[in-house]
Amino acid sequence: MGLAFDSAESRVSAEMERQHEIRNLKETVGALREALEKQKAGTASEVAQAVAEAHNEIRDLKATISEMRSELERRKAAGEEAVQKVHAQAAEEGRQLQSSVQALRDQLERERASHAEAEQLQQRKHRDETAELERIIQTLRGELEASRAKK
Repeated sequence: MGLAFDSAESRVSAEMERQHEIRNLKETVGALREALEKQKAGTASEVAQAVAEAHNEIRDLKATISEMRSELERRKAAGEEAVQKVHAQAAEEGRQLQSSVQALRDQLERERASHAEAEQLQQRKHRDETAELERIIQTLRGELEASRAKK
C-alpha cells in the first residue's frame, strides 16, 4: 500500500503543484493585464495631452494667421489709400497747372491785344504826325514860294 499511497500522494502533490502553478500564472496574467491597462491609460493620457497640445498650437496658429491677415489687409488698405491720395494730389496738381497755363495764356493774349492796340495807336499817331508835317511843309513851301515871288 505504500506504493499506492505514494502514487496518490504524488498525484495530489502534482495536482497541488499544478494548481499553485495555475494560480501563479493567473496572478502573473492579472499583473500583466493591470500593467498593460496602466500602460494603456498612460499612453491614452499622453495621447490626450499631445492632442490637447496640438489643438492649442493649432488654435494659436489660427489666431496668428488671423492677426497676420488683418495686418495684411490693413497694410493693403493703407497702400491703396496712399495710392489714391497720390492720384488725387497729382490730379489736383494737374488742374492747378492747367489753370496756371490758362491764366498765363489769357494774360499773354491781353498783353498781345494791348501791344497791338498800342502799336496801332503809335502807327496812327505817326501817320497823323507825318501828315501834319507834310501839311506844314506844303504850307511853308507855299509861303516860301510866295515870298520869293514877291521879291
